[in-house]
Amino acid sequence: MPICPPTAVGRQLLALFAAHADQVVPSCVVTEELWPQGAPPDATRVLETNLRQLREAIAAALSRRGEDPSIENVLAPVPGGYRLETRGGFSDARAFARTVGASYRTMESGDLAGAAARLREALALWTAAPFADVAQGPHLRAQSALLVTSWERALDHWIDVETRRGRARELCMDLSVLLLRFRSTAPLYERLHSDLLTGHWGADVIRRHIMRRRRATLTVQRGIGQLRGARPPRWDTTAVAAGAGEGAMTPLGGA
Repeated sequence: MPICPPTAVGRQLLALFAAHADQVVPSCVVTEELWPQGAPPDATRVLETNLRQLREAIAAALSRRGEDPSIENVLAPVPGGYRLETRGGFSDARAFARTVGASYRTMESGDLAGAAARLREALALWTAAPFADVAQGPHLRAQSALLVTSWERALDHWIDVETRRGRARELCMDLSVLLLRFRSTAPLYERLHSDLLTGHWGADVIRRHIMRRRRATLTVQRGIGQLRGARPPRWDTTAVAAGAGEGAMTPLGGA
């Protein structure tokens, strides 16, 4: 059900509560999100006004659906904070996590086609950046970063599965559509998008992305290894050069 609070603060509150649906959001987290540099003198009034408007907006939406709009079923005040009750309601974030999880289980059973279909379904839920057009304080920014990281992992798993199935060209066609709707701003995915814009779709585009991803991963591993005094693993990239997926890579031991 569409809910659009009338103020920017109200939309920020709704995003924060929705990101932690059915969980208690402490009052201190709400304050930090809205005013990371410190609450203004009228913070209590501003918060109470926007909470009231948010409750009214949610209650009106529930009433239109014939559901109970009482305060306990809208935005429950609890000791030390607030909790948005969804009663098992749908959210894109939950659907994405659930569908990606199902794809991994399907993959473990050896059903690559089924796993690819579920990953494609999960990625299709993304039509914009997390909390688009909503002001973001520290807590929403952190939540947004986690969601984007989940998207990156799901996309790369999908690329790996489809590569193993020998569907590089079809994969490029699907990627060109998905990355127009949303893509991570990380250089790795911007370069993949640029490669796809050339129109030269096929195994070479996917191979370059996998190689760049592996180099980025090794760079991170080397940094961690240096911090810990360990030596990073070397990887056999021969399989990737031949067009195989990440699953074909095997560690060779210390450099």
